[in-house]
Amino acid sequence: MRDSVFHLATAPDWEARGDDYRAPSLETEGFIHCSTARQVSDVARRHFRDDNDLVLLTIDPAVVESEIVYEDLYGLGEEYPHVYGPLPMAAILSAVPYMTHLEEGMWRETRADPAWMDRILHPDFIEVGRSGRVYDRVGAIASTDYPFEYELPHSDMSVETLGADIALVRYVSNEFDAGGPTPAHRTSIWLHTDRGWRLRFHQGTPLG
Repeated sequence: MRDSVFHLATAPDWEARGDDYRAPSLETEGFIHCSTARQVSDVARRHFRDDNDLVLLTIDPAVVESEIVYEDLYGLGEEYPHVYGPLPMAAILSAVPYMTHLEEGMWRETRADPAWMDRILHPDFIEVGRSGRVYDRVGAIASTDYPFEYELPHSDMSVETLGADIALVRYVSNEFDAGGPTPAHRTSIWLHTDRGWRLRFHQGTPLG
């Protein structure tokens, strides 16, 4: 049995599906871009940095009627699965909100981009940091200098939908300061709005 492959769809493209799913690239390039499980987060970061309304499709290759080819068409030094035809709905095992690139974006260089932070943080955003300090939206956007080294990807990340417009994200972060590693449990609540998924609440709790 072949491993599942994955596709990141924009919400409008996914909502426009009919009896099957056809990404815009099927018309422009002749295939649907897909990824392995290991490749998804990197694809999201490189190609969907500013898109906060993505849907992750998990695809069963055994049900896809079209040819699936693993190839490196752009000289990236790595082969990616490409589906040369539409995806029947029976081949899509799940379709869930994807926000890993947004959550990790709070730790990457995008945290130093006020425009990105303004787009991602909900107007009523509140954060309770690992230290116990509380940040509001203005304070979080102003705090662009993250003083510690950190490890990505985060461990044990899970996304649970609590309703059509609410998602709970949990993971373990691992930071490094002068005293060594400082892991913490992290909890985020995301709300789906007319501007896509936006971070409403975040809390860090020291682990151990």
